[in-house]
Amino acid sequence: MKKRMIRGLGVVALAVTLLALAACGSSGPSQADYDSLQERVAGLEKRLTDKEQELDELKTTLTATNQSGGNINTTVPDDNGPAGKGDSVLITFEQYKEIEIGMTYKEVTEIIGGDGKAISEADDMVVYSYFGSGDTGANAILSFHKGKLMNKAQSGLN
Repeated sequence: MKKRMIRGLGVVALAVTLLALAACGSSGPSQADYDSLQERVAGLEKRLTDKEQELDELKTTLTATNQSGGNINTTVPDDNGPAGKGDSVLITFEQYKEIEIGMTYKEVTEIIGGDGKAISEADDMVVYSYFGSGDTGANAILSFHKGKLMNKAQSGLN
């Protein structure tokens, strides 16, 4: 009984809405409005599918990470140099200018003449500090990621 009553109210509400639209001279949405809405729905469904695929890929990565003991990067990093105390070499400003982003650790140490002091380490990244020739406190900081120079900075080098 309640269902019939609710359904009857729904039909009455629809009829009242249609009468109101007719009284205002509106015939409702046009075919172009309907087509535009369909295109938008299709676009949203595509985005949803893409996001679901992204989520599945992330879940797969997370599962692999958990199975590998929590290490996301399962590849062995390239040579980032030793994590020791360094060779106590002094870097000059001329040497610093020769060093370019993307060089290997070996190429950089050949220019400088030795290893710097590792001041920060992560799985596949090491940051080195080199004492510099110049004013007191002159130094250079070089960051290597997977064996390649990623960043360089200097202060007071001559």
